[in-house]
Amino acid sequence: MSARRLRIDYLTDDELAAIEETAYRLLDEVGISLQHAQAVERLAGLGCKVRGERVFIPPEVARRGLTNVTSQRAMHSRDGTYSIPFGDGQLRFHNGGGPPFILDGATGGRRPATSDDLARMTRLLDALPNVDEITPLFSPQEVPPALMNVISTSVMLRNTRKPVSGAAAESPDDARTIIEMAAACAGGLAALRERPFLTLSVSPVSPLIFTEKVTEAIMVIAEAGIPFHALPAPSLGATGPITLAGCLAQQHAEVLASFLIVAATRPGSPVSYCSRINPLDLRRAVSRWGGPEVGIASAAATQLSHRIGFPCDGYGLATHASVLDASYAYQKFANAVVPALAGTDIMSGVGTLDSGLAGSLEAAVIDDEVIGVLKRIVAGYEVTPETLAFDVMAEVIPAGGMFLAEMHTVRHMRAGATWASSLGDAAAAQAEPNVAARAAARVDEILSKRDAPALPEHVAQELDEIVARVSRDAKPA
Repeated sequence: MSARRLRIDYLTDDELAAIEETAYRLLDEVGISLQHAQAVERLAGLGCKVRGERVFIPPEVARRGLTNVTSQRAMHSRDGTYSIPFGDGQLRFHNGGGPPFILDGATGGRRPATSDDLARMTRLLDALPNVDEITPLFSPQEVPPALMNVISTSVMLRNTRKPVSGAAAESPDDARTIIEMAAACAGGLAALRERPFLTLSVSPVSPLIFTEKVTEAIMVIAEAGIPFHALPAPSLGATGPITLAGCLAQQHAEVLASFLIVAATRPGSPVSYCSRINPLDLRRAVSRWGGPEVGIASAAATQLSHRIGFPCDGYGLATHASVLDASYAYQKFANAVVPALAGTDIMSGVGTLDSGLAGSLEAAVIDDEVIGVLKRIVAGYEVTPETLAFDVMAEVIPAGGMFLAEMHTVRHMRAGATWASSLGDAAAAQAEPNVAARAAARVDEILSKRDAPALPEHVAQELDEIVARVSRDAKPA
């Protein structure tokens, strides 16, 4: 319908400036713990001060770093058939990643996730219309930890054509192997760099710690020219201040430092800003992702990222509910609607629950439904001669007042004038009041018609060889 997007500003310009200034002060006066000798040397060459493993980044150096990276502008399909602009003002979504458990729709219980679960989930996400990018949703528990990222990436690549994001790289070896696998699908590294269908993220250790592995993983991604997502995840009151303003400043500093490392490694590399601030249950000392602070932080981070010229990947479809109940629904919606209205470019969380510890195929279908509602909300309404419909009313009202058969009605219904549920109408809900049961039926319907998109035989063989090689290398001598 509308070409515009309804927006809210969660923070004022003065508040954003204060957060940004605090982030620059953190980098300059507190510094980062940078545990990688080559990166320390490079940043020192840019004008940073070094004291042991602590690197102090002057504001002018941090700002110069922003001019030496580029904003990620597109996501491409694996098979090269389409592209999705990134940062074009539209609202897009991807799934959460990494849960070790699956909420089993057949038993209603929770169990360790497997590679087969990941394959089925990926095929489902590939079919859901409101999921734009896919990351490995499950961490298969039958896989040795050292092989988790590689095997989950292989499973994902075999089951979707959509743009993908590798599981967050925890080591340079993981990053290299995931890039090698993506390059095999793209026809070589040069082709992948020219039309990247893969993005990779790395999480600095909050607060402001860049370990040797984290730093080298960032550098590997930058050297390959693959879009890099800075993914800090400070917890309010634990690895970041309890106050949102303070935690936003710390997260902003961590993103800026990540971008500077990228710029120092390969100037011009594409990057994107991410927000994963999460609240802490201080009674149990665990993160509880259902609190509204997740969505609020993503809304504010969106304003900060746009202020410096980069798209934002926020976390919004968040919940700490462990089952598909009412709290699941209202926590997910409450956390998603605020960043959606604030202009977040792409939002994470589809298919996850229990603070990211579990995933569910039924949850993914329900989330796709929630996204449809969100997109309708942010689309707003156009007020034009066509939508004001005076001529239509002037004709229909004297003739009995029934608009149902009018072409104006048909045209605008087809264009999405009103939202329609994908999980059935009122009659379906009356026949089966349990929305999780209706979602399970929808899962079965989709997967019965959805085969894995076939990879060319030589590409599948190359992926097999990469997995076999990494498996051999991971075995103890």
